[in-house]
Amino acid sequence: MSDAGGERHRTGAARRPGAMTARPPEVLRPQRYDELWRAEVAERWAEELSTASYLPLARETIERCLRDLVEDVVAALDEPSRIQEAGRAVGRRLVEIHARGQDSLAVSLRLIREALLGEGAADAVHDVLGLLTAIAVEYARADRASTFEQQENLKRALLRSKLRADRELAASEAQLSEVFLTTPIGVAICALDGRFVEVNSAFEETLGYRGEELDGLTIHDLFHPDDAEFLAAAYAELVEGGEARRLTDRKRLLRANGEEASVYLAVSVLRGPDGAPAKLVTMVEDITELHALQERFHYQALHDALTGLPNRQYFRTRLEAALAGFPPDAALALYHLALEGFELINDGLGHEVGDQVIRLVARRLAELVEGEEALVARFGGTEFAILVRQGSATPTVPEFAALINEVLAEPFSTETYGIAASASIGVVQRAVRDGDATNMLWAADVALRRAEAAGTRQWALFDPDRAPEERTEARLAAVMPGGLETGEFDVVYRPLVALATGGVVALETELLWDTAGDGAIGHAECLRLAERSGVTLSLRDWMLVTAWEQLDDWHSTGHPVRLALALSENQTRDPDLVVVIRRALAQRALDPRWLRLLVPMSALLGERCEEARDNVHHLNRMGVRSSVHGFRGSPEELHHLRALPVDVVRLDDHLVRLVHEAESPDVPEIRALHAIVPLIEAVGARLCVDGIRTEEQAARWRELGCAVGAGELFSRPVHAFDVPDLLGRMPVEPD
Repeated sequence: MSDAGGERHRTGAARRPGAMTARPPEVLRPQRYDELWRAEVAERWAEELSTASYLPLARETIERCLRDLVEDVVAALDEPSRIQEAGRAVGRRLVEIHARGQDSLAVSLRLIREALLGEGAADAVHDVLGLLTAIAVEYARADRASTFEQQENLKRALLRSKLRADRELAASEAQLSEVFLTTPIGVAICALDGRFVEVNSAFEETLGYRGEELDGLTIHDLFHPDDAEFLAAAYAELVEGGEARRLTDRKRLLRANGEEASVYLAVSVLRGPDGAPAKLVTMVEDITELHALQERFHYQALHDALTGLPNRQYFRTRLEAALAGFPPDAALALYHLALEGFELINDGLGHEVGDQVIRLVARRLAELVEGEEALVARFGGTEFAILVRQGSATPTVPEFAALINEVLAEPFSTETYGIAASASIGVVQRAVRDGDATNMLWAADVALRRAEAAGTRQWALFDPDRAPEERTEARLAAVMPGGLETGEFDVVYRPLVALATGGVVALETELLWDTAGDGAIGHAECLRLAERSGVTLSLRDWMLVTAWEQLDDWHSTGHPVRLALALSENQTRDPDLVVVIRRALAQRALDPRWLRLLVPMSALLGERCEEARDNVHHLNRMGVRSSVHGFRGSPEELHHLRALPVDVVRLDDHLVRLVHEAESPDVPEIRALHAIVPLIEAVGARLCVDGIRTEEQAARWRELGCAVGAGELFSRPVHAFDVPDLLGRMPVEPD
């Protein structure tokens, strides 16, 4: 790949996609019409055709076919009378193997021309031009014939489709008749003046009529007097073709015995072949039982099914009512709590036990607030909320938070086990005059997240001084997906440098988000916000495609440098990582070895590590190199390095800072690193560090045996258009 890049630099021309520049011209000279030459031409021909069009054949089959065509072409050059025949065979065969992409013919003609008109082949120009002309003419003829055949096949398919549609229409009419007779919904077909034409048995049963009793009646005779005027006008509007195309409403009709029936009424127009109204169809459903169901559904919509507690929606409604109904100086406390370690109960004891514990937690929380003006709700999963009006006898926030964990810590007696629970708790206090439901719920959630970050059984009171910062972060996370779609992100690059020579080992990609109102946000902050907003994988895929395309442009202009792409844990463990990278690499003609992935050491350890390790192995077989970052030097990490195809290990930033802050080379941290470097080299890897800012730091790392460094000493991240200047100042390290 480096040689190819050098050749492009010498000639001053960018490599065309698919161009045969990977082999020296002498390999394809006409005097080399031997078996090796023919095989290489066929192989290259197949490779370039596969990039120009989709070929639904195995690669071996395509190469074998093209090898035969090469044989025919060579034989024809020795016997000029066969030139036209051979050209037609080539053109016809290309169409037969479906090499019909936009550039397939051009690719084939160019390859044959370049292969046959090598140095010393000027006397063959006339024959080759004749061959190419014959190929093009026959290709066009065969392509037209193939297209015509496809059109004929399409006509036959359309005819078969029409016949099938006719059969399906007949079957559909039979099915509609069956539905009309057997549906439990009452259906009446009436003339435009309302006279009954046909009714089904469900209509008779719903309203208590027999078929003959409806003779002489109209649908208008069944309207309840209170609804008759509205329904008559609605039916008339349907007949006259007004704006309303159908009527759906809950109304009352009269039964045969004179009683009223509450029904769900649906009326629409049946049109004739000319599109004019022909009949009216009225469907009625008795909704007496539906009312009871709706009441039940209403309750379920506002309450948690497992515990019977109010859900988040109902809790919010009650909070708004409290803020509107309590005196302005009344104090409210909102506790938002999340059970800790609950996944261990579900995974270890089963979800049935977990559901039992959730119900018992709900009961204890409800018992805890007995005697208080309070409301307990389940927000879903393991999250609960308690709203308390604070009176003179109400426990203070610290006391109440402690009480919550006290009642949860008492073991729950399930059918088989005694289980205790604990919770993280976020708290917000407001006077009613200062309260707002949305803000209080948000503030309690923010406080809960802070309590969770502090450890187990912790509670945190919302800090209004940090509210602007919290809101800004939440807002940025919320708008990040839109920013990615609208082009607010950019990829910047910084060099990874060989400390011994000063040469550029690779260019590492970083994200830069130019937000509309919050300035530029750097790489680390972008990744953290991406995890929160859910665009981690989308951001990775966009960065990969963008950087790979840019790398191809640099190579084509004489800058053959490698690309390093650092991934987060979730990005590394993604089951689709290999597919995404393969798809991105296929968009350019670069060799996969120009890409290096930097995967976090933490992704290769602990839970879900198998997916990450498999990704590293698969990518290595593709030719994509891998390095690890965040290495801390533990025995477990060294053990796993032996089993992984990685050749560069980047130290964790914390260890790097310890070395930079050390007062002398004899401190324990540096002595420990002296011992780690040989262990890294023993597994076939080189040591890399980031954050180098001074020559003194670089010298210290060279003494420790570090091979690769990065940091402000060498360069700050630069935009893509500044990379050529950067590489002009810093030599690229040979691979």
